[in-house]
Amino acid sequence: MSNENRGPDRSAAVPLDLILTPELAAVVVYRIADTLAEQDMLPERVAFRMACERATDGDPLVLAAPGQVWELREWADPDMAPCGRLQILQRLFGPPRVLAADADDLNGEGQMEELPIEVLEMFDLVSWDTAFLSPARAGGGR
Repeated sequence: MSNENRGPDRSAAVPLDLILTPELAAVVVYRIADTLAEQDMLPERVAFRMACERATDGDPLVLAAPGQVWELREWADPDMAPCGRLQILQRLFGPPRVLAADADDLNGEGQMEELPIEVLEMFDLVSWDTAFLSPARAGGGR
């Protein structure tokens, strides 16, 4: 079956420990787990397992945050994407969306766009500016 019929191919794990440091990757996963446990009223162990799975699957719903760059996947149609590489400037809620700009616009003259979080399904997380993600700002860690 082709990727078109299956939807996004999330078979390759997102190497959060390489994009961030192992310590910050752990902070991110624990923050996701805490959010899932609170919002979905899940037991901590279940929330932690889901957080690990969704983070390594590259799920933008749990990962999208300021300071990230997402790169268009090989299978994605460039004509359907806002650009080849997106820089996340702000995470918005209700419904989940992001304020993003073209990461390759060196002049900073590009348009910022408010995009539904689903648009990031066409992209892979490739970098995360750690200035936007200190342990204290990420909810502390464990």
